[in-house]
Amino acid sequence: MNNNAIDICVVDGDSEQRETLRRSLEPHGYSIAEAVDGPEGLKTIYQERPKVVICGLQLPSLSGLQICRHLRADPTLDGTYVIVIAGQERPGNKTRTLQAGADDYIQKPLHIEEVLARVRNGLRFHRLQEQLRRNALVDGLTDLWNHASFRDQLENEFQRTRRYGGEVTLMMVDLDHFKAINDTYGHEVGNSVLKLTARHLKNGVRETDRVARYGGEEFAVICPETSLDDAAGLAERLRETLPIHVQLPAQPDLLIHASFGLASSSDPRVQSVSDLINLSDQSLYQSKHAGRNRVTRCDRLDAADPDPAMRAPEVERLRKEVVALSLRAKEYCLQSVWALIQALEARDGYSAWHSRNVTLYTKWLVEDMGWPKQLKTAIANAAMLHDLGKIGLPDDLLLKPQSSNPAEAALLREVPLVTCKILEPLRVFETETTIIRHLRERWDGAGFPDGLRETSIPIGSRLLAITEAFDSITCNRGHRGGKSIDQALDAIDAAAGTQFDPEFCQRLRASVNRQRERWQQQVNRARIEMPEIVAAQHG
Repeated sequence: MNNNAIDICVVDGDSEQRETLRRSLEPHGYSIAEAVDGPEGLKTIYQERPKVVICGLQLPSLSGLQICRHLRADPTLDGTYVIVIAGQERPGNKTRTLQAGADDYIQKPLHIEEVLARVRNGLRFHRLQEQLRRNALVDGLTDLWNHASFRDQLENEFQRTRRYGGEVTLMMVDLDHFKAINDTYGHEVGNSVLKLTARHLKNGVRETDRVARYGGEEFAVICPETSLDDAAGLAERLRETLPIHVQLPAQPDLLIHASFGLASSSDPRVQSVSDLINLSDQSLYQSKHAGRNRVTRCDRLDAADPDPAMRAPEVERLRKEVVALSLRAKEYCLQSVWALIQALEARDGYSAWHSRNVTLYTKWLVEDMGWPKQLKTAIANAAMLHDLGKIGLPDDLLLKPQSSNPAEAALLREVPLVTCKILEPLRVFETETTIIRHLRERWDGAGFPDGLRETSIPIGSRLLAITEAFDSITCNRGHRGGKSIDQALDAIDAAAGTQFDPEFCQRLRASVNRQRERWQQQVNRARIEMPEIVAAQHG
């Protein structure tokens, strides 16, 4: 994530058009970079990391289509919103441009107000994508890298040392007597200490070092290309200045100290990332065992320690337990919310089946997408939770057997927002809430609540909208029977490019065709159960 990215990069060989765009955009506070041809444009994009790229379709040396393909081949630029400007209209230009990876397409002559509106959409898309990415990678309390991100980055650094030489040193930091702080002053004070400690570590390390919240009151610092001696010097500075920088005015007598453990990839005992973590953990444990508030290096572990063989498994057990706490917290919240969904099930059997089906269909669809595990999990959670807002609907509407009138349809359209309202206090569901909020947006921009269009709609919302539609079409309802799988796929394809993301429509059909039997079995299962449920509710 690049917080210093400029807003817009304009790539166009027409100097008058570049000047027009710059003079139109700058008064709105946007930072602008310019390039006159394709090669210069790519170089500028990689250097400046703009949030939005506006480029001409016909460019010297490298076309707008080629620029799109270059950008979409680089995962680090996934959040960059690309607007292509075309001159003379030719059949198939727009389709080819969008297939190449452009997010938007504008035909000359330009209308500045339209360009500004599309740029605003692009910036909004970038913010939403960055928020999703951030939620998956960053610890919500301390604003540091979370445990999963830490493991990925440490693995990358470790493999780099194995391929190219050099070394990486890992620093583990654990606040001393933190439980006593929570027990004496309360968890809000404890949270403040964690946040101040995180800030102290970030400010105290080098720009190339990476600080993560490892779990609970434990932090980790990855120090690339750093010897054990240099890392030990850094750890001593951080330890000595910690009580100075981590102070709470309301508790002036509270002194904060921490213990440090260091291990280097150059140590002969380190053959894997797990070895590096375990050795750093042992060093940290020795700091604790020796009286806390000190730094221990892996090459100076106490050889006379009477029980090293017993301690290493215990340290690993405790480490795994601490890491699991954050995952358990979310799981416990999920279980609590599921109790609300079961309360809804007692009122409306269709909604319960719908949530189960959509969750299952969503999991199947993302199996082949190659998305990060965190995003897959968030989308599956959102599928399970998306209808929770129906708990606020009156029974005469929730259980109504026939089609709704326009006023009732408007109430039903609000269900995702009601769900978000219910989930809002649970910060662990921030990503899921974003997905659910935009579930009723449309690809053509005519949706609800924010009128987002095309890829400015969060990717999870676009996918969930399709699996939800598939189940709605194939499931039996009180006022109609479910349609066949092929009828559902045809109906969804008919709405591709207007209501739904065209690419995801194709992905759904391909996924169903690859595993037709299991999709058909689930549709049949729901149909067998639904008539009994509907009859019991409306009999």
